[in-house]
Amino acid sequence: MSTFSINNLPYTLPSNSAEQLRALATIIEIPYALVKDGGNNEVEAICGAILYRHLDRYQRVEVMTLIRSLPNRALTGKLISVAVEPTLINKDWGVWSLTREELLAEQSFHSQIDNIASFTGVGASLMSGKDFIKKLWKERKLTKGGLVTIVVWGTVFFNKSELNEVNSEIKRRSSINTINTPN
Repeated sequence: MSTFSINNLPYTLPSNSAEQLRALATIIEIPYALVKDGGNNEVEAICGAILYRHLDRYQRVEVMTLIRSLPNRALTGKLISVAVEPTLINKDWGVWSLTREELLAEQSFHSQIDNIASFTGVGASLMSGKDFIKKLWKERKLTKGGLVTIVVWGTVFFNKSELNEVNSEIKRRSSINTINTPN
């Protein structure tokens, strides 16, 4: 058994490959149409893409070889992105690639920011937002204060979005297992 099989993922998945592909496509947010005709190789390729950032260089070569051997070129391209982007660009782009500890650290960080924003009253209220938009529409120009307001609201919204994404991933993981990576 390879070190990037379905057994190494922190999810409880169905036992047949068709349903595994459906679940894995949902997890990594790719269209099911890309995997609907796949089998065990596609399941292992997706598992490898999810675990990619935790593998050593030889295992990464093994994963890329498997991904590139898939007959579906569109799926191959997507899985290369799924593997490489959280590994080389930003690990938070793939919350499914985070270990349990990393996920809990992200949750703690975004919760603290959310709590601070709520405590200090920075949250965007509908009424003040409506007034702001009316004033902006009427005056047809954005003041420095208005720009600061937009930046603050954007930051609060982005943080809330990230917190929701992390919380959804924690909920999706039905076991307390972490991603098992080989030593």
